[in-house]
Amino acid sequence: MKTADRRTRGRQRRRDALYATAVDLFVERGFDSTTMDDIAERADVARATVFNHFPRKAAFLDEWATRRRKRASAAAHADDLEGAPLRNVLTRYFTELCQISQTSAASRLETVALMSAAVHSINVLARSELVTEISQFVDRARARGEIAARIAPMRVGRLLVASYVAVLTAWISAEPAPFDLAEEMVATLDLQLRGIMPPPGPPQR
Repeated sequence: MKTADRRTRGRQRRRDALYATAVDLFVERGFDSTTMDDIAERADVARATVFNHFPRKAAFLDEWATRRRKRASAAAHADDLEGAPLRNVLTRYFTELCQISQTSAASRLETVALMSAAVHSINVLARSELVTEISQFVDRARARGEIAARIAPMRVGRLLVASYVAVLTAWISAEPAPFDLAEEMVATLDLQLRGIMPPPGPPQR
């Protein structure tokens, strides 16, 4: 058992090292200009080793998105948010996602390089993991009566993720950053949760 655990840890360390190397190269050279051979050479491993951990170059983008999502999920599942209103949970989740991107100049450069690549290399809005996680928050809120039973959780998930991608894409499109990413996302989230139209009622005079 200990030998198996040691092998698992060793494999994870190699995967982490390859991932870090690839991200550094994507920032330095751009995603399209970086090859799997470049990653292998920089990491000082055989080309086959890279493909063993990441079968295609886009898998590094998948890993990047997964790591960010896990950090946001951990923040949203913190003890102080257990049973909290949906607005609080979603605000915490998206704030964490945004803060990852703007913690430092290096984190912004990484986001610019990899988000730009993700937008052009994969269908970001078709990535179901993020949509699914958001929909689960919505489903729990619906189950406890916080929102109407007619609300479709997956529809809300797609809407909020599309907004996040739109805000993040606008944030990486200019230098320096055109706005505070977390503040803009929270304002967008608030707009969606409140709505832009007044509730139906008698005509206003």
